[in-house]
Amino acid sequence: STSLIYLLIAFSQGAATGAGVVVSQYLGAEDRKRTHDAVHTAVAISIILGLVLTVGGVLLSRQILIWMNTPKEVLGDSVTYLRIYSGGLLFNMASGILNAAGNSKRSLYYLGYASVTNIILDIVFINILGMGVEGAAIATDISQVVSCILAIGYLVKVNEPYKIKLKDIKLNKSTASRIIKIGLPTGIQNMTIS
Repeated sequence: STSLIYLLIAFSQGAATGAGVVVSQYLGAEDRKRTHDAVHTAVAISIILGLVLTVGGVLLSRQILIWMNTPKEVLGDSVTYLRIYSGGLLFNMASGILNAAGNSKRSLYYLGYASVTNIILDIVFINILGMGVEGAAIATDISQVVSCILAIGYLVKVNEPYKIKLKDIKLNKSTASRIIKIGLPTGIQNMTIS
């Protein structure tokens, strides 16, 4: 399942690059209105992309793994892991905005918290509770939720042009078009490399 996960992450990171470039340009130009639109459009795109990847991962995991000639001995566990892992893809979104705003240190801290959470939960779910593959996938999903909550919590409270107002999350067509024009080629390139 690792190859497929890297493929999904590669595409998501490419798409996030598009959002990061657009947000960075507007922040650099000190255009508060367009920064606001870009941040909220980026979040909306992340939610849509997360939902598509989640549904696709849950529904198509078995077939994709069969196409990849996954050995029968591990196919069942691989499908289980991918389906549960796919459930957490929706929560893998907010750090790109922090990076675009030049706040990569905070993003790194949140990644660190998520990593520590994942390690601790792996020990609890796998070694103590004996949950095996399911436990590993659930631990990963929970760690992604932790990272997302921390990042969104910060972005909702910060007094900066990239502050998120939950009620303002929507797609701005022209901004979404710019983000996709920059992010889609990068996402495809990343997938090809992966």
